[in-house]
Amino acid sequence: MNKKELICTIGGGTGMPVVNEALVKAGYENIWSIVTTFDNGGDTGRMRTDERGQTLANSDYWRSLISLWDDGTQKKVWVEMLKYRDGRDRNFGNTFFQFMTEKTGSLDKVDDLFKSLTMADLHGHVIPSSLFSANMSFETNNGKVYHGEKFLDQLRMSSDVVKKLWLEPKVKVNPEAVKALKRAKMIIVCPGSIFGSLMANFLVDGFKEAFNQSRAKKILMVNLMSQANEGNFANQLEYEELFKKHVGVKFDRILMADLTCLNSKKLDKLRKFYELEHSREVEYVEDERTFLEDLATIDEKNWRLRHSTQKLARFFARMSYVSKEIKKDKKRKNRN
Repeated sequence: MNKKELICTIGGGTGMPVVNEALVKAGYENIWSIVTTFDNGGDTGRMRTDERGQTLANSDYWRSLISLWDDGTQKKVWVEMLKYRDGRDRNFGNTFFQFMTEKTGSLDKVDDLFKSLTMADLHGHVIPSSLFSANMSFETNNGKVYHGEKFLDQLRMSSDVVKKLWLEPKVKVNPEAVKALKRAKMIIVCPGSIFGSLMANFLVDGFKEAFNQSRAKKILMVNLMSQANEGNFANQLEYEELFKKHVGVKFDRILMADLTCLNSKKLDKLRKFYELEHSREVEYVEDERTFLEDLATIDEKNWRLRHSTQKLARFFARMSYVSKEIKKDKKRKNRN
C-alpha cells in the first residue's frame, strides 16, 4: 500500500492514539482519524455541564491530534502541557482546545489552527464524527436505562450486559467524516471501549451508511481483554458479531494480538488481576480472515495489557501484504 494513500482510523479513548502513533512510525503520511465527541465524564463532563450540554467533548479529539505529530522535543513539551491538571483537576488540554474551538467557530477547524500555532508536523487530520452535541444512552439486560457515557465506565465491571444503545438526541454525520470514509484506501477500527469509543461513531445518522458504502479495505482491531458489561464474547468472531448486531457493519479482516508471544508467567499473573474485574482474555479461533500477530506488551507498573506501538508499527510497515491478502479474499468470494 502506498504510504501517501489515505488511511482512516475510527475510535477514541486511549486505543486510537496508539494506532495512529504506530502508523506514523511506519511512515504513513495521510491518516484521517474519526473520533467520538460524546464523552460526559471527568473534566470533560464538567465542561459540558457548564455549557448545558451544548459543547462537544474534545478530549479524544486532541489526544488523537497529538498522536499524529511525529516525535520530537516540541511534541514532548506540548504533550506535557496538554496533560497538565491543576489542583481542581481541570485539564489544560480540554480548556485550550475549547478556546480554539470558540476561536475558529468549529472543532472541525481546530487542527489547522493548532498546526499554525505549534508548527506541528502532523501526518493527517482529526475529524469529529458529528458536529452536534449528544449523549450516549444505553439499556442493560436488567432493563435499566442510563444516559451518559460516564455510566459505561462506572459499570464496566458489572455483569449487567448492555443490550441496546443510542444517541440522544439523534445527530447527523459530519460531512468531513463521510469524505474521509469515501476516499480512504483502508479503514481501521481501533481498540477501545466498544460502546463509548467505537460504536458511538456508528450511531451517528449517516455514518454507518457511509462506512458500508466505502470501497476501502476494512480492518477490525480486537481488544486485548473483554469487559464484563460489553457483551459475552469469547473470541474475535464473536467480537465482530457485536458490531453486526448493534450497528450493522462488517469487516474484510480482523487483527488481533497473539498473547502466546508474551512471557507466560507474567501473563498468568496478569490474568488474575483481570479476573478481579470480571474481564477475560479474547481467545483466537481458527479463521482465515484473522491476522494473529505479536502486537501486545505487558505494563508491569500497572499490570495491564497494552498494544505495543513498536510492534504495531512493524505490522503496519507490511501493509502492502495486508492489502494483497484482502484482495485475495475478495477474488475467492467473487469466484464462489
